[in-house]
Amino acid sequence: MPEGGRAMSTTATHDPMGQPHELVEHNLTEHYLVTAAKGMALIGGFLFIGLICMSLVSIIGRKIGFGSVTGDIELMQAGTAVAAAAFLPYCTLLGEHLKVDFFTEGMQSRLKRSIDGFAELLVAIFAGVLAWRTALAAISIHEAGEVTPLVSLPVWIPVAALVPSLAMMGVCAAYRFAAAFSQRKMLTGGEA
Repeated sequence: MPEGGRAMSTTATHDPMGQPHELVEHNLTEHYLVTAAKGMALIGGFLFIGLICMSLVSIIGRKIGFGSVTGDIELMQAGTAVAAAAFLPYCTLLGEHLKVDFFTEGMQSRLKRSIDGFAELLVAIFAGVLAWRTALAAISIHEAGEVTPLVSLPVWIPVAALVPSLAMMGVCAAYRFAAAFSQRKMLTGGEA
């Protein structure tokens, strides 16, 4: 821990059950991961806000007779995929992704931590393979010159925009895997 053994920063946040807890960054690596993951989540949030505004303009335009935004459905599909993927690194870093833990509920914390660590390794591998295959798909689509029918948006652009989120998700899961098998505390959604 930097600065004489103290945690770097503390930010109040809430867990899914509404219980407040402290988000404590334990080291410099975790600080950079949290900063990058939060940045990606903010970008995803702003993208969702932009998509909502576009959808409102399209709906209101249709109702008052000006017509809808050309290609609004195409843009919504592409933008939603990119925006949703941008939240994955932060959710992974906090351990807030969907998991079934009723099997491990009554286990000792050390065994549970080992099982969770192994699950993080699987998430890291899965995210790495997804990032790799998505990058190859983007290259293939770019070479084929595929575009959307109404606005002629090159399809490879939103596909390629998924890759950084998937890669960062893999890095965050790998970090949690390493933390699970070391003496460090893990950054979690429900514990500090």
